[in-house]
Order: sequence, then C-alpha cells, then structure tokens
Amino acid sequence: MKQLIQIVVISTAMVFLTSASMPLHKTLPAVQSKQPLKYIYLTFDDGPLNGSENIDSVVLSERLKISVFIVGEHAEKSKQLGNYYKLYEENPFVEAYNHSYTHANDHYKEFYSNPQQVLKDIQKNEQQLNLRYKVVRLPGRNMWRIGGRKKDDGVSGSAAADLLEKNNYKIYGWDLEWQHKQNGEPVQTVDEMLNEIETRQNSGNTFTQNHLVLLLHDEMFQKKWEESELKQLIDKLRQHDNYVFEHLRFYPDK
Repeated sequence: MKQLIQIVVISTAMVFLTSASMPLHKTLPAVQSKQPLKYIYLTFDDGPLNGSENIDSVVLSERLKISVFIVGEHAEKSKQLGNYYKLYEENPFVEAYNHSYTHANDHYKEFYSNPQQVLKDIQKNEQQLNLRYKVVRLPGRNMWRIGGRKKDDGVSGSAAADLLEKNNYKIYGWDLEWQHKQNGEPVQTVDEMLNEIETRQNSGNTFTQNHLVLLLHDEMFQKKWEESELKQLIDKLRQHDNYVFEHLRFYPDK
C-alpha cells in the first residue's frame, strides 16, 4: 500500500512539473483544411495616423500578420505619430513598407511627371524610416511590378514604376479596397466586405489566383479594438479554415 501511494505521489508530481514547464504561449496545432489555401494580405496605407494605435492593438491581440505602407512625413509630423510608428516597428505581427516620403504632396500628375524625383522620394523614405524591405506602394496609384509581371491603372506613373523596378523595388497594388468617407468612416459594412472578399477568392478575380490583397487605410479604425470593424472582419474571415493571413513580402513573385 505504501508503495502504491508513493507511485501515485510521484506520478502526480511529474504531471504538475510537466504542465508547469510547458510554455504559456503554446497553442494547439492548426486545423488542416481539405480546401485549397487562399491567402489574404491586409495592407494599410498612409500611416502613421490617428487609428494606427488601434490597428496595432487589434493585430497584437489577434496575433495576425498585416502590412503597413508608411509615409515618412506623417511619421515625422508629431511626437504622437512618431510613437505610433514605433508601435508598428515593435509589433512582431506588423511589417512596415514604403509609401513614399511626401505622398506626392497630393499632386499626383506633377509628382509622376518626374520619375527620377519619385525614385529619390522613395529612397528618402527608406532611409529616414530605416525600412528593411524594398516593397513599395505608389501613392494614389494601383500599379504592380513583381517578378516581371506588370499592371497599371491607366493614369500617370508607369515610367516611375518601371524605374523603381529597375532599382530592385517590388511594387504592389491591390485587388480590393475597403473604402472610407472623408471622416475615415468605412463605407462598406463588415458583412459587405466579407462577401466581396469571398466572391473574389472564389472567382479567382485577383492579380494572382488564391492571393487577395486588401487595401485599407489607418484612419478608418479610430475605435478601440474591442469595437473595431477590423476586429469584426478578422473574426468572420477566420471562420474559413483555408484562409491564411500573410505579410505582403511573401506574395508569390512568379
């Protein structure tokens, strides 16, 4: 009987020790989907702005990969906006990319009339923000230059995009935009966006099949993360076990 009690005590101690030594962040293995994987790239333009801090909170809480395209002048405009950029830099789920230093001063035709000036503006932003990756979205333009593939949106900027590509930059546009009003309020509802994303993914109507790039803007999400439309959309998208969120840097270039 003594021996049996000792065995029980030792076993219990071993279970406790094993449980205590397991890392707290350990999660269950991901469910394997029987459907083809479909990738979603959540990309946010024009930050840092009011709203950036809430985006940071959402993705940190949800442990979700996103890509942010940063404007250098915004990051240097105030201490508060500079701190928002630091939040992005320190967030392991966020990758920061290049959206130009000046955002063309919102005079796009003039900006793109001088491709060399566009290149200098992009290079200045890269240096000022210490950006790690040569990933660019041109301000006010939905253009692509990746892996020898090219797409323009029919307005000025093609020559500038070609020049950037020659200087080893990859340029990404988008497949779908969550639009917003002047005050930053999202135009489409969460359910409307969900439907649009599902329709695009199922039809293959994207620049690359099974890969959807969604454009959002930082100023759209000025609510706290618990109330955010962004969190609501993420929760609904995660009901698809074959949807994968990834950083834009890993978008296929062939």
